Amino acid sequence: MKTDQRKLPESLTCYLAAPQGAVVETARLPAERGIQPGDQGSAHHALESALLRGFVYVTSGLVWILLLGLVVRHVVR
Repeated sequence: MKTDQRKLPESLTCYLAAPQGAVVETARLPAERGIQPGDQGSAHHALESALLRGFVYVTSGLVWILLLGLVVRHVVR
């Protein structure tokens, strides 16, 4: 069986050249690493994002309830 001798893309060669521990550390998700002392700004950003998302969900739910109420009122009449 012949193997393909083409060069790997640059993004893959940096992973192959890096030591095994460095690859594992960069591959972990931020949630798996936990919040480090220097990451307090990102924790604030995450909280702000969660609050904004909650506000959008609540507002969207209220609009849907209002529309549903208007449709039901129209059908009943």
